[in-house]
Amino acid sequence: MPQLDRVIIFSQIFWLFVIFSALYIILTHFFLPLFLKSIKLRKQIVEANSLEVSQLSEKVVHKQVLVKQKLLEKLAVIENLLSESYKFQKYFKNEQQITIIDEKISIATINYLLYCDSLVLNSILFYPKFFNFKV
Repeated sequence: MPQLDRVIIFSQIFWLFVIFSALYIILTHFFLPLFLKSIKLRKQIVEANSLEVSQLSEKVVHKQVLVKQKLLEKLAVIENLLSESYKFQKYFKNEQQITIIDEKISIATINYLLYCDSLVLNSILFYPKFFNFKV
């Protein structure tokens, strides 16, 4: 068989060893450092981006806490004002002419502020005047 001839096999093995050695040296000497630099740069970019995202998220959380505190302070002020006006309305109810809808809205608003219950406000039905006409 000519494929297994000793003279041909040694030259094929020699050139195989030379070509693969040359390719290995070229890849490890020229291309591997480029790949390693690329991988390190990508890792540093990811770390920098994650650090920036964590800083931004901390700022957002801090601002949300500040807004929540301000909102709670203002809601407490509104609650005090409404509770005082509601007590005033109850005390002088005979002297003031308050319509039923104004009374319902004030009660619903006070209940919403006191109990944070959106179902109370949704329970008030508002209809335009033309729905009140009977056909």
